[in-house]
Amino acid sequence: MQIRLKLMGMLKPRTPPGGTLEVAVGATIADVLRVLDIDPRTVRVFTVNGQLERDRDRVLAADDELAAIPPVGGG
Repeated sequence: MQIRLKLMGMLKPRTPPGGTLEVAVGATIADVLRVLDIDPRTVRVFTVNGQLERDRDRVLAADDELAAIPPVGGG
């Protein structure tokens, strides 16, 4: 199945061409992070279809939009 990705900040370069990713049925947010070789400790905030999601074991559905937002620093 295919999902849409919005990767922000330092994660943006890991966005696949077209902003979509083919994943297995039953894939979770954690599975997507593994496929994209993203250290799960670097991402604390996710949204699925615009709704805040904290559970990395959330199962995604076809055509879901997953956004990953890493912490932002500054001063």
